[in-house]
Amino acid sequence: MPNCWRCGASNPAASRPSRGEAANLKPPSGPCDLQATVGLTFPDSLPSAGSSAAGLTLPPRLGRNHACPCGSGNKYKRCCWERDPGMRRQLGSAAIPGWLLNSRGKLQQFEKYAWKVFAVPELLVTLQDKRRAPAVPTFDVVNSLLHTALLRIPSLNALEGDLQESDFQRLIGRTPTPAVKAFSADVVANVLDKLHLGGVRRAIQQVIDKAERNKAFREGSYGALRCVAIDGWEPFASYNRHCPHCLVRQVKVKRAHGETIEIEQYYHRYVVAMLLGPVVDVVLAIEPVLNEEARRDSDSQHPGHEGELTAARRLLASLHKTYGGFIDAIVGDALYANGPWMTQLDRYGYGGFLVLKQENHEPFKEALALWQGQPACETYDDPDSQEQIEFWEADDIDTLATYKGKLRVVRAVLAKPDKALTTWCFVILGQRARRVSRRTALKITRARWHIEDTAFHQWVRYWNFGHVFRHTANALLAVLLLWTLAFNLLQLFVYRRLKRPRRPKDPTATIRHIVEVMLREVATLPAPIPWAALLDTS
Repeated sequence: MPNCWRCGASNPAASRPSRGEAANLKPPSGPCDLQATVGLTFPDSLPSAGSSAAGLTLPPRLGRNHACPCGSGNKYKRCCWERDPGMRRQLGSAAIPGWLLNSRGKLQQFEKYAWKVFAVPELLVTLQDKRRAPAVPTFDVVNSLLHTALLRIPSLNALEGDLQESDFQRLIGRTPTPAVKAFSADVVANVLDKLHLGGVRRAIQQVIDKAERNKAFREGSYGALRCVAIDGWEPFASYNRHCPHCLVRQVKVKRAHGETIEIEQYYHRYVVAMLLGPVVDVVLAIEPVLNEEARRDSDSQHPGHEGELTAARRLLASLHKTYGGFIDAIVGDALYANGPWMTQLDRYGYGGFLVLKQENHEPFKEALALWQGQPACETYDDPDSQEQIEFWEADDIDTLATYKGKLRVVRAVLAKPDKALTTWCFVILGQRARRVSRRTALKITRARWHIEDTAFHQWVRYWNFGHVFRHTANALLAVLLLWTLAFNLLQLFVYRRLKRPRRPKDPTATIRHIVEVMLREVATLPAPIPWAALLDTS
């Protein structure tokens, strides 16, 4: 029987359409045997190139301000901080088999990049769930889920079929047992239901922090500003399936004979924060919009479901607490062009680029009055987009009653051959943000569509988010966060490690090709990936 999950054979359990595309952890209190405490499953004998792993003593991973483990009495950052990473990489590489360490395959390169640069196996091994005395370790499950996201496996049932394939078992470090699955979809669902989400959030943050220290975001910024787009996203809805944390709304549906009725629709909605860049976009955080029952735990004074803006304000507070001054400005649509949101941005020291649509609302109303009968203040021919752009601008507007500060309003009218005129109107707040040029401000505001094209559209079409992997509140958010971790790693790998050019018309095309190559290379793994050797067992 051919390998059905890759070749499309007739096994119903595995068949499916082909696929397209900084909080430091607390240091360990003492030596620990990760294989014993976490229960990792590894083959009885690794390839000979990795046989020296058992004798290695790797330097521990500590915070900069912890006491140095060498016993000098100095802080780690003033003693062995700079030496240990190189030693860790050198000793760790000696434990990795040559077929993995020296391979030019895209899958092997990705695994090495995730291990060497971001220590992803060590991040995954810290994740915990609330199961009691589990027979299958959490690491094995979340590792399989991370590769489910990476290889675009469309469901838990499809993953269960893959878990009995020899090549996928080797990918997650298991000794191949053909036709005997490593563990079931029920085990995966149970882990998703009980996974501690804080650990996944910390893993995402640490990847971003490491990428920043490696200067991944310092090239190609917009006017020297790190801009983050915030927007709401609704990946799925149903008229039948629902959970206690579903949002509910009344929608009109037309029956077959033409009658229109109102029925209940169940859905989940999230607010997403994405760091924007001309080269690479990564997701910083995701916050769910809470329904009335979930909201009652923290806010019993306001009945009903909360809105996107309420969840966004909670997300903004979390971003400020987690990333602080790493963020310079927030980019949002017209929903966020209001006084309370601008006041919160000011309080955190963030600038803002917010789309304006309501012509009868301030500050747009005042700006339109000032522009009445006035010619454009600048006309610019953009050679890259072949657009002629006319700008109108009004600065130092303070007519918004709910915001105490000066605002700058810009209107840009874009003309392109054989296309209708396009108009962008937006407000800018914050001292640094208000100083950027009109052209840069327009680029920043238009870059907000990255969150639609690079994230939302790609996630539903290629990352299978139109499908509900597991319909409980914790499982839904766990899947989103684990997939976000895989998404960020893949973005950094393709655009930073491989330095592939980004295609403006279809930013997903390059990544889809890389994923297809990785998918084919799973079948070429000669032995289980030795995840034990990739872990810091000091």
